[in-house]
Amino acid sequence: MLMKVARILTCKKVILIYSLKGNTRGILNEINLNNYNLIDISKCENLNLTQYETILIGTSTYGRGVPPKPFFKFKNELLKLNNKKIGLFGSGNSHYEYYCGALDLLEELLKKDNEILFKYKFESYPNTRAKEEFNALVKEWCSD
Repeated sequence: MLMKVARILTCKKVILIYSLKGNTRGILNEINLNNYNLIDISKCENLNLTQYETILIGTSTYGRGVPPKPFFKFKNELLKLNNKKIGLFGSGNSHYEYYCGALDLLEELLKKDNEILFKYKFESYPNTRAKEEFNALVKEWCSD
C-alpha cells in the first residue's frame, strides 16, 4: 500500500479515461501502465492535474461529437491546464457525422496553452493493429 501511495505522489503521467462499454479502455491492454496514474473520471470526485507533466485523455464520443457527461464535471480543471503534454485517444463509429468528435473538441480546447502530442482515433473495440499503433505513439511521445 505504501509503495502505491508513493508512486501516486511522484508519478508525472496520468491517463484520464471514460469508457462506458470498454472500447476506449481496451486500447490500454498493450501499454505499460506502471508509469501512469489511471483515473476513471466516471468514478472521480475531485481532479487535480497540476502535478502531472503528461496527460493522456481517452474517451468515446456520443451524440453530436461531444465528450460524455463526466468530462463536463471537470471542464474548469481541463481549461486551466497550461504547459502540459497531452495525448488524446478514443473510440468511435465512423458512420456518424462527427467521428470521435469528442477528441476534436478536446483538442480545440486544450491546444492553445498545451502541447498536443497526438490524437488517435479508432473504430469500436480496438483490434490488434490499433493497439500496436497506439502503443507505438505512446512510446514515441511519452517515454521518459
